[in-house]
Formats: sequence, C-alpha cells, structure tokens
Amino acid sequence: MALDELSPDLAPFARDLVDAAGVAGLQPRITSTVRTRSQQGRLYRGYLANPGRAYPVAPPGYSAHEYGEAFDLVVTPMEALADVGYTWQQWGGGWNPDDAVHFELPGASFRAKQRGIRNEQKSPFLVELASSIPFGIPISLVLDFLGIPVSARKNVTPEQEEYLRTLAAQSGLK
Repeated sequence: MALDELSPDLAPFARDLVDAAGVAGLQPRITSTVRTRSQQGRLYRGYLANPGRAYPVAPPGYSAHEYGEAFDLVVTPMEALADVGYTWQQWGGGWNPDDAVHFELPGASFRAKQRGIRNEQKSPFLVELASSIPFGIPISLVLDFLGIPVSARKNVTPEQEEYLRTLAAQSGLK
C-alpha cells in the first residue's frame, strides 16, 4: 500500500511510524490506505454480514480512509500494536484500541462522519439534473427514460458527476 496516496498532512508521519516500528523489530505492514467509496462499501457489507469481525468498518462515505486521512497497520507480534498505537497518540495522532489497526490524523473519523452526513443530505446529482428539466415530468420517468437504474441514482462517483455536469451544461441544463 502506498503511503503517498495519503493526505500530505498524514503521509510523512505514517512513514515515520512504519520506520520506528521497523527499527523496533516489529515487521510493520500497511494493510490499507486510501479506499474508494466502492471499496469501503464492499468492506462495510462484509462487516454487516459478519458482525463478529475483529475490527469495525464505517459505512461508505463515513470512513477517514476515503479522504486519505487514515491507514491500517499490523505488526508482528500483534500484541505490540498497543505500543505502536500509544506511540502514535504521543505524536498527536488518532488511535483507539477498539480498532487497533486503524491510525489517523487527529479528528479524522469525526470529519469523515460529518462529510458523510452532509453528503446524505445533498440531493443526488441525477435527481438535481432531472429536476431542472422544465416540463413537470416526474423525475423517476426522466431517469427511467435516460436508462439510469434505480440502484445507480444515488451512487454517482465524482468522475461520473463531473462528466454529467459537463453534458448538462452543454445541453443548457443546470
């Protein structure tokens, strides 16, 4: 996993922690850095299907991993992870023994939760686009006509949204 994908506020300190754990002979291994919403969704569905998992998983849109503000790290022996977490906390980082593999910028989980809540409150882009069509046609009919399945109407990636916004602007909508 590439630490370079992480926020520039986190990456150098993550490298320092990995180096310190290596010097201590703990064989550190990064198991996760930045995740896409889709990857987070898969992990979350797996977590819901197996609630006995060792570590919690945030719902998609609510994970600090999606924003580059967290990474997961394991060491050998795993019992030493608490010492690594303590070190991370002493350096000012966020760590919780209930999710011992998860290391983050201070407040990253809180910020991710706030972003998730804000995104939930926003109208999905396709609904905004369809509602801009001036004919008073029900939005669902417009989206059906465009061939956009119900399951895809809320889960538009940023790249898809940018493309759709460009098309809409070229067509004189929104």
